[in-house]
Amino acid sequence: MSNKFTKVDWDKLCKDAEEEEEHEKRESGGGGVDQMFQQIYANASDDMKKAMVKSFTESGGTVLSTNWKEIKEKKTEIKAPDGMEHRKYEQ
Repeated sequence: MSNKFTKVDWDKLCKDAEEEEEHEKRESGGGGVDQMFQQIYANASDDMKKAMVKSFTESGGTVLSTNWKEIKEKKTEIKAPDGMEHRKYEQ
């Protein structure tokens, strides 16, 4: 009785999976801007991270600042994109 094993090239399998993930990111548009902001946040100092969280949260996602000295003193106002206006959500 003989055992026949299929040899698996794990390196090729990993490479193919990585290539497929990259292709999916390009197709879906993901990874570009989101990845850039994730990288900025990951490499930021504690003060920069605090500024980013505070400004983004207080402005409803319309402002993202990395300058803690500027942001810490005041509430970050909502700043709608050019040509748009901010309206409060009515329940």
